Amino acid sequence: MTSATPPKLQIRGVGKRFDNVEALTPVSLDVQANEFVCIVGASGCGKSTLFNIVSGLLAPSEGSVLLDGKEIVNRPGQVGYMLQKDLLLPWRTALQNIVLGPALRGTLTQADYDRAAALATRYGLGSFLHAYPHALSGGMRQRVALMRTLTAGNDTLLLDEPFGALDYQTRVAMQSWLLDVWREMQRTIVFVTHDVDESIFLADRVVIMTPRPGRIHSVLPIDLPRPRMPAVLSDPAFMAAKRTIMEVLHPAPETTGSEAAAHV
Repeated sequence: MTSATPPKLQIRGVGKRFDNVEALTPVSLDVQANEFVCIVGASGCGKSTLFNIVSGLLAPSEGSVLLDGKEIVNRPGQVGYMLQKDLLLPWRTALQNIVLGPALRGTLTQADYDRAAALATRYGLGSFLHAYPHALSGGMRQRVALMRTLTAGNDTLLLDEPFGALDYQTRVAMQSWLLDVWREMQRTIVFVTHDVDESIFLADRVVIMTPRPGRIHSVLPIDLPRPRMPAVLSDPAFMAAKRTIMEVLHPAPETTGSEAAAHV
């Protein structure tokens, strides 16, 4: 996705070392406003390290992160951040969990409750507003967690494998649900996943990372029409994108000289 306007999020030469180990080689990435970018890669490729830096929770060894043109390194709270675990507070209802952000800031009002209830109802949580987390399914808990992230007031969201622990059918349903929310609420989303199909289904662009040390190998535009339905999983363009990503993540082993001779 290209735009004449400055990027919403700019990652500039961000790298991270832990003692003598280079966890993330300097990477750069621009994300446009309202864009949906997925980051895919094997464990240890630096995805979560990059997210922790962008969120302000971890200082980079080098580089800068700009949001709307302003530096946000070491400034937590500038972007919404949702982890794979929903981290719902068990003693709070779904609605009370959704408004946790303003509650922690000490600014919670009835208007916050009303807006959260309206948002949750619009996106399928209306019957569960007063249920406690133990009474909710995995998919419902993730919806509550995402609503909490949305109502925190940030228009740029980092989602770190939010559907990774869900069963296949629930995960597919949640992916479609998230696309509806993203399209209607016009948020900028960067989404980490290990699931190649998920990355292609959701994203405008897929960032492919490789490990040891973590780095961005390539960025693949996804040329599939929106809105996307599960049927797109069998589209030839979808399969071509998947093949491209898989060839990077799982390259064919190089044939040694002795192995080549054995096949002559």
